[in-house]
Amino acid sequence: MLADLSGRVAVVTGGGQGLGLGIVMRMAEQGADIAIADLSEENAAKAADKVRALGRKAYTAKMDVTDKASAQEAIKKILSDAGQIDILVNNAGVAGAPGSTGVAFRDIDWEFTWKVNVKGLADVTEAVLPHMRERRYGKIINISSVAARAARYVTAYYATTKMAVIAYTQALAREFAAENINANAIAPGRIWTAFHQDWMAEREKLGDAALAGKDRYQVFETAARQVIPLGRPQTPSDIGALAAFLASDDASNITGQTIQCDGGQVMV
Repeated sequence: MLADLSGRVAVVTGGGQGLGLGIVMRMAEQGADIAIADLSEENAAKAADKVRALGRKAYTAKMDVTDKASAQEAIKKILSDAGQIDILVNNAGVAGAPGSTGVAFRDIDWEFTWKVNVKGLADVTEAVLPHMRERRYGKIINISSVAARAARYVTAYYATTKMAVIAYTQALAREFAAENINANAIAPGRIWTAFHQDWMAEREKLGDAALAGKDRYQVFETAARQVIPLGRPQTPSDIGALAAFLASDDASNITGQTIQCDGGQVMV
């Protein structure tokens, strides 16, 4: 089986819903046991039930990636429960602080987005790295964005943090390659999740004419078709399939790379 993850334990941050849940389910389907690290204990528990329904083991840990101590405690709990961590998927991310509309450039948006998307990602990674280094094995997958390659239709602070994720991934790959640790990033395109839905809701509150009286998903899909050569948005399962491959030994010679899954929206 391509991307066989049997016998592996994967940690997915923000794995309780949306893109993270898509990654969780794909990895479980490929044989991995899953640890869902999420700010919402309710979402994590629901995701764990879905993993167990596939016959895989599932673990949960409450994690706030903006709090370094919380990240460390969550990883400590997962190691105690599961005994090992082979794969880390840094999926937790935001497009701005709560209430962000992408119109005003507020200091809080820069600060919060950086704290979650970059510093939080680094804190979780650095909590896991000693274990991976000791075992001389690890697969780290960081979720960036197509916005890092072409900052269109997004805010400067979001695009900046997602480019920083790529730089951090490359640094990890070079620094820990000798210890058999692979680090790669995925740059998703347009995906219909709560992440995008919440942003559209804020835009509608501002009286965005493009949304007035219209079905939000139809607006989203139409816009996606206009900029994506393949003519369709991506799904959480699409990203999960790529993450599962990068986490497998089939990708053992791939490191330091950022792979876009965006239907050809940006070609570099």
